Amino acid sequence: MLQAIRTKAGGIVVKGLFALLILSFGFWGIYTRSPYFQEKSPETEIASVGGQTIQAGQLQQALEPALQRLRQQLGAAIDRDQVKQLGILDSLLNGLIDRALLDQEARRLKLDVSDDVIRTEIARNPAFRGPDGRFDRGLFAQILSLNHLTEEQFVARMTAEVPRTDILHAVTAGAAPARSEVDALFRHRGETRIADIVSLPLSGAAAPPAPSDADLQKYYDAHQDNFRAPEFRAFTMASLDTADLAKEIQIPDDKLKAEYDQRKEDLAIPEQRQIEQILAPSEAVAKQAEDALAAGKDFKEVATTVAKQDPATIDLGLMKQSEMPKELADTAYDLQLNQASQPIKTAFGWHIIRVTKIVPPSTQSFEQAKPALAAALAKEEALDKLDKVANKADDALAGGANLGDIAGKFGLKLTKVESADVGGRDPAGKPVALPIPGGEVLKTVYATEQGDTSRVIDTQDGEIFAVHTDKIVAPRVKPLDEVKAQVLSAWQQDRKREAIDKEAADLAAAVTAEKPLKAVAAEKKLTVTTSPPLTRKPQGDSGAPPALVAKLFGVKQGAAVSAEDGTGAYVAQLKEIKIPDAPSDAQAAAASRQLAEGVRVDLATEFTNALKHRFPVKIDREALDKAF
Repeated sequence: MLQAIRTKAGGIVVKGLFALLILSFGFWGIYTRSPYFQEKSPETEIASVGGQTIQAGQLQQALEPALQRLRQQLGAAIDRDQVKQLGILDSLLNGLIDRALLDQEARRLKLDVSDDVIRTEIARNPAFRGPDGRFDRGLFAQILSLNHLTEEQFVARMTAEVPRTDILHAVTAGAAPARSEVDALFRHRGETRIADIVSLPLSGAAAPPAPSDADLQKYYDAHQDNFRAPEFRAFTMASLDTADLAKEIQIPDDKLKAEYDQRKEDLAIPEQRQIEQILAPSEAVAKQAEDALAAGKDFKEVATTVAKQDPATIDLGLMKQSEMPKELADTAYDLQLNQASQPIKTAFGWHIIRVTKIVPPSTQSFEQAKPALAAALAKEEALDKLDKVANKADDALAGGANLGDIAGKFGLKLTKVESADVGGRDPAGKPVALPIPGGEVLKTVYATEQGDTSRVIDTQDGEIFAVHTDKIVAPRVKPLDEVKAQVLSAWQQDRKREAIDKEAADLAAAVTAEKPLKAVAAEKKLTVTTSPPLTRKPQGDSGAPPALVAKLFGVKQGAAVSAEDGTGAYVAQLKEIKIPDAPSDAQAAAASRQLAEGVRVDLATEFTNALKHRFPVKIDREALDKAF
């Protein structure tokens, strides 16, 4: 999971010029209370650039929308540890530092922006244009309102942003590679290599002889860190969530009716249509399917026999117009019942669709909407009540009250945990039971000293909690008698690893011009497979691990190499090198744009690094770690 995030996050936070795109993450955002933000005030200073300070709230403002984009791309939540491990926090902070450096340089150069320039920039912004392509003041006001910005605040931000952009444009304008560089890059990236490969899986290695007690003792002594028990902490937690409070809240009917009348338009259910599709891989196949339907063949039969489609993908179910890609929605909502459309091209292929059912628009009655309205209003009241409880409990803790008294006075639930590591597991490796998700709780526990009580913390999911750290048990190395089975297993795995690594090295060394890998492998009754054309960055199941591919791209044709990964060892002999022809004009243009982008990034990075000599940068790591 972490590696997948690293891979995808690379397109979101980058250095230099494009690190400044962080501004676009935070530009629309406002500071909100967040599980990523700790007890420090948003005014806590975490860095300074010359005479300008960067506060924790500014970093939080940039962090929230960046994380939202990550969640959308990855389809998964990102916890606070991953935010730091992936370098997201540092990248965002560096972007804020770059912005501050540019601000200081703009002031030094006495750059100013006229009202006419700001008006032009706003009018040119596509976000503020209506359907006719012109600036729409109503849309402009709506977007600012949604982002809690007044027009004056937005103009102030633009006034600061334009000089930064102008400085960077002056530094990076004109960056363009030569055609020879473009051709070399294209050939380098497009080069493929084919190799014969022998796999030596770790699972197939012979079991080593049983070790002596002295062997195990020696191995244990050399690898004690692998047999270390982590730090454990005992703690008491007081918590409360909106779900518990909402259960006790009854919303009167007159208030529900007033809410229903106010939200009646929102409760309207638009027309829905049951959609079936034939999804074809090409226009030619789509045309064959269209001809088959015209000849009277069954829609589903054509989908499975002509388009070779999985039957499970034919029926898309009831769909609103807004839930469909525009190309399909426009056609689907013009079709008559059971009428097949003409082939439609989208990013997913070629579609022929038909409508098998139409559900007209409707509005929920008061009785139908009542349960959902009651739950929503109860949750709103519960959130307000929770916020008040959090403030009162926090004040009481600050006044010296203990956690048990606070829980009893304000109705918080007390939970006592005898022992948990930072990952939330007890000494037996089992997850500890907590009434709310444990990640933020454990982070707080491990940031609270023994005998101390944390502040009251509110989470993004509508919960509050405070913890008291009762006891800290320091990490320790487990004695050999306690971990003998694990030591034996690790020793055996290491011996197997050594054996197959040596076998792979010997196999590669035996390959010569006269005796290829196939011949060497045949003598040892090993299987040889020929790889597909391998690229410098392996994609999908290429049959070759990245470490092996990297070595193959570093040797001459006919050479043999060996490599290892977590599953075993590999030996490969490079059979063929394929270098693409010179790029077409279109391909050269695309490569040129990529190279130019890299040059602009480098130029912007060098420029902001140079500015650091003029405007010294200081980062308060202790304050940063406590705040995030």
